[in-house]
Amino acid sequence: MAQHVSIVTGGASGIGLAVAQALAARGDAVGLADVNAEAGEKAAAAIRHTGARAIYVPLDVADRAAWLAATELVSREFGTVDILINNAGVIRDRSLLKMTDDDWDLVINVNLRGAWLGSQTVFPGMKSKGWGRIVNISSSAHRGGFGQANYSSAKAGVIGLTRTLAIEGAKNKILVNAVAPHNVNTPILATVPETDKAVWLSKSRFGRFAEPEEIAALVCFLVSDANAIVSGQLIEADGADLVGAG
Repeated sequence: MAQHVSIVTGGASGIGLAVAQALAARGDAVGLADVNAEAGEKAAAAIRHTGARAIYVPLDVADRAAWLAATELVSREFGTVDILINNAGVIRDRSLLKMTDDDWDLVINVNLRGAWLGSQTVFPGMKSKGWGRIVNISSSAHRGGFGQANYSSAKAGVIGLTRTLAIEGAKNKILVNAVAPHNVNTPILATVPETDKAVWLSKSRFGRFAEPEEIAALVCFLVSDANAIVSGQLIEADGADLVGAG
């Protein structure tokens, strides 16, 4: 299997870290991009300790110049970036009438603008190579959720972005997909009140929340050489919780 060069945003924790670890374990070089320098450096060092190739990359995903610098850093260290995981995300939940401009702008900028900027930045290198893989992490919230006008809009927008990029990248063998996790054991989930989590668990068909490593396994297939045809798709990773009308 060919070795590839990846950037994983939000790579210092949660799903992003699990994806970075899995990619590194299979032999890929990984740039862990995050705004949290301390956590990012620690995570990259732990991966290098296993003998794999990884560096921390400072990145504000909503900033174009930061993307250019991040891609240049990873390319200088490992070669052309041919895998991008747009995973960085943030939530600022408020009901519609309480939501501020800042709440809206932050969530849209990180979750949607960040995925657009990252894809735009790495696309030229993928086109020149004639091979590329992008996975955008959406969320089951794309279906809508109380107090999540900003987050639901961003995550639904990520799906539209994914499908458009899949069309534009097809002739250069750039495959673009989206994964929509439901409830996953991440630091964000840890902030949810226990009473709410208990309700969610009671409705889970599997009787548990997903683990970041399980989402990472799906992402790793989508960005692998083994995937030569799946593109433009949204894969709901929800343990069948959201299947059916009931």
